[in-house]
Amino acid sequence: MTRPLICLFILLSATTPAISQGNELIGEVVVRGNKAVSEALIVNIIGSKVGQVYQPTQLARDKQALENTNQFQDVKVYGQLLDNGRWRVVVEVVEWEVITAIRVEGNTVVPTEMITGALRNRVGQVFNPNVLEQDARGVSELYRRQGYFARVTEYEPLMEDPSILKVTVTEASIERVEITGLTRTRPGVVRRAIDTEENQILNFTQLQEDLKRLADTRWFEEIRPDVIDSEDSLGKVVVKIDLKETRTGSFNVGLQLDPKNRLAGLFTLNDSNFNGTGKSVGVNLLQSAQGLGTSITLDYGDPFVDRKRTSLNASIFSRETLVFGSSLFGSEGGPLGRFSQRMTGGNLMFSSVADRITRYFYGFEAQHINTRDFVVDPGEEFVFQDGFTAGLNLGITRNRRDFNQDPARGDWLRVSVEPNFSNITSVGGQNVGFDSLGQRLYLRTSIDYRVYSSSEKPRTIEEFDEPRKVLAFRAFAATIVGEPPFFEQYFVGGSGGVRGYDEDRFWGKHALLFQLEYRHPIQKAFNVIGFVDWGGAWSGYPGIRTFTQSNKLNMNLGYGIGVNFKTPFGPIRLDVGINKEGKAKTHFLIGGSF
Repeated sequence: MTRPLICLFILLSATTPAISQGNELIGEVVVRGNKAVSEALIVNIIGSKVGQVYQPTQLARDKQALENTNQFQDVKVYGQLLDNGRWRVVVEVVEWEVITAIRVEGNTVVPTEMITGALRNRVGQVFNPNVLEQDARGVSELYRRQGYFARVTEYEPLMEDPSILKVTVTEASIERVEITGLTRTRPGVVRRAIDTEENQILNFTQLQEDLKRLADTRWFEEIRPDVIDSEDSLGKVVVKIDLKETRTGSFNVGLQLDPKNRLAGLFTLNDSNFNGTGKSVGVNLLQSAQGLGTSITLDYGDPFVDRKRTSLNASIFSRETLVFGSSLFGSEGGPLGRFSQRMTGGNLMFSSVADRITRYFYGFEAQHINTRDFVVDPGEEFVFQDGFTAGLNLGITRNRRDFNQDPARGDWLRVSVEPNFSNITSVGGQNVGFDSLGQRLYLRTSIDYRVYSSSEKPRTIEEFDEPRKVLAFRAFAATIVGEPPFFEQYFVGGSGGVRGYDEDRFWGKHALLFQLEYRHPIQKAFNVIGFVDWGGAWSGYPGIRTFTQSNKLNMNLGYGIGVNFKTPFGPIRLDVGINKEGKAKTHFLIGGSF
């Protein structure tokens, strides 16, 4: 008897809720407030359907589903109990407006059209709040690609007119530039070297160029830049440049070996940052131990003559050097033995900024030439041409190298035009076979292109002097219109041209030279270099004894291996070149190659 009662109780308990819920079914679904979005679409999205059991928890899920469509700025879903015991589900929506205009504010360096083009919200479309974060990142990336930094600080429809979308861009502007670490260099000199200054929009490309320019001065051992947000102003940044100065002055007394003097006593006093002013001064005195006279050069330079960074370089000189040079371990003076010329004069050169990578230069040089120790055979008197020359030097350079002193990437181009005048008053020998006396006009033109590449990672400002494996290539072409004096021709051969041959081995009115080097660092200040040179000069004055010349294009091959040392008074180079006949020649020079 007890068991049937228990079963009846269980049955009644199971069926009673169903009967109760059966009276709480959804009788209708009403949609209000929609304009562009159809009622059918809204009803299809929600889970509450006519004929289903009314569940308040489902209404919350319906509201979330409609909000997830990003079609509505406000959604309400609620139930109303009808007189017949059924439920009405009411969906009230406020749609986002169709965008009729996009108003961009705060942009000064990036055009409005570029900013609106980076947005996913477009005119003619319903505003979509789901893309706000992506769009903000896209605008910041647009600025970054152009070297700037900016944030989207406001991105929403206007309250008074929701069909207008407002985008406010806050560009990072410079509150101040802090230069620290200086003990000798005057702060104003550093500020003249950089374009980054207060109240500008921060431009990382410009800042990088400024830091590179500071590195190229060689006034600093370390350059540590930083950009931090201002503590006082939103959208403002502080640019910090911490500098560690290096030694810029040098005093040297010793011996020098080079092809133009062979062995000479050396006295130099130079400073590339004289008294912290950024100006360079130099006195170079050379006394040959091979019977040549004393050579002296006085140099002056100012890299920042004006606020446009026009540079000035001037020299006064009286130098006596070997013609055709000499070999470090061989005979001197080529086929004529020891033979020298003294050149006394001066030059003045200006260089002005055209744009970030381009400069144009203009200046002049004048000098008097006096030949010494020349014993000429008949027909060779053209080598001895003493007198006066003067000329202008006009041209343009394009510099895209990473660092000027020791480039690992980029290229460099120089185009030069030099109108010249000469007045030759004395010639050698009996003047039998060649008359070069008198006044002449001639035009020298040249183009010099150099390119550098490295498989290693690019150097940063903090490691601008770190060594890199570098493949370097140079192409040089030049020509002369008119009849120049012998010493004003183009000379190719030896340490400055095709290695493996005598100094100034080939000459003429036309020259062509190609050089390829692979530079492998062993230590920070020591490189091993493999090289191939191919070049020549032709169509000039006749040959001299064993130095035969050509009247047409004549190219010569040289190759070999060398070493390069970086020293406080400049790089030192020692090359062993092999010519096309398989003979080796050693070349020693203070200075780099290219």
